[in-house]
Amino acid sequence: MTPPFIAGTTDKEDVRRARKWLKKPEEWYDQSVVQNFEKGFADWNGSECAVSLMGGRVALSAVIEALGLEAGDEVIIPGYTCVVVPNSFHYAGVKVVYADIELDTYGPDVEAFASAVTDRTSAILIHHLYGLVCRDYEALLDLADQHNLYVIEDCTHATGAKYRGERVGNLGDAAIYSSEHSKCFSTVQGGIAVTNDNRIAEGLRKYAEEAVFPRGRRVERLLHTFILDYYTQSDPQRWWWRELYQFRYGEEKLISTTDLEKRGEKPPHYGQRMPAPLADIGLGQLEKLESYNRRRRQNAGSWTTWCNENGYRSPTIIQDSEPVWLRYPVIVDPEEKKDVSWTRGELGVDAGVWFRTNIHPVEQAVDGCPRADEAVSRCINLPTLMK
Repeated sequence: MTPPFIAGTTDKEDVRRARKWLKKPEEWYDQSVVQNFEKGFADWNGSECAVSLMGGRVALSAVIEALGLEAGDEVIIPGYTCVVVPNSFHYAGVKVVYADIELDTYGPDVEAFASAVTDRTSAILIHHLYGLVCRDYEALLDLADQHNLYVIEDCTHATGAKYRGERVGNLGDAAIYSSEHSKCFSTVQGGIAVTNDNRIAEGLRKYAEEAVFPRGRRVERLLHTFILDYYTQSDPQRWWWRELYQFRYGEEKLISTTDLEKRGEKPPHYGQRMPAPLADIGLGQLEKLESYNRRRRQNAGSWTTWCNENGYRSPTIIQDSEPVWLRYPVIVDPEEKKDVSWTRGELGVDAGVWFRTNIHPVEQAVDGCPRADEAVSRCINLPTLMK
């Protein structure tokens, strides 16, 4: 069996937690459980404040509101991202300006970002893609300081990555993380917003306090989806269980990015808080995250050796950084990305194709981002949670 890209950190103990919560719906909205998760994440991450919501995209909306960004403001983001990122700004009426990336770590290119700054720019978004710490991290922070811009860090791929001994997400004004099932840890869906600024923290808490919890039926479906993920993606005997659990829970499954979001429209359930069952699962996942990240780093070393031996350029680990390697990105020939079936035969793994478009997964081109275009046509990503 090939290593999974989804629910790779989910194990039987997590499934037991999910089943336990299915039996006590009267406790699904226990805010003390949610607060314990938020405090646990903040302490683990070295942040003063953390709030948990139903997606990294919702965490980004909370950050946008907490920073006071509004219609007429501009934000510069990489032209190589997921559609839910620009959507969060569009929902708030903030204009998105795309700028190019670099191909060492797939992070924002500081020169491209500098060229995009205008007198209407209020913020920049720095992402740490694939779990790498972005190459121009400090230079981008300096750029923001020079122009008095807010810095939002997108750490949805990089929960646990470090720069100079500090976890990424703590050097900007605010940061977002994701616990969606394809990320570093899974609550099936979910996200966290953090800050070390008291004023911004007040805004984040206000957003969370005003947000509603998912209705009971949706919480139930989320828990069923979590269990389904395990038996179809992670269980050592998933080849045996897959069909049975698809039959049992398949109709219950919830997807992360809806068709409405792909069209740029806000879904009716957008903006919700994380309920107690997912927060409790998150606490359990957080206890194991360091060990999973260590395994990712070890396996990334094997992929680096493979790159060196086969003429592929390996990604850059910037000085004083410690990536978490959610996936291992490699530039290949365009034809090798169009049909990635060769990786199963040659490498024994399936390849991921984040991103086939500049604004994944929507077929949307971005002007003036040639390196992002190259990544779209040539970058594949390899799994890092092999046994």
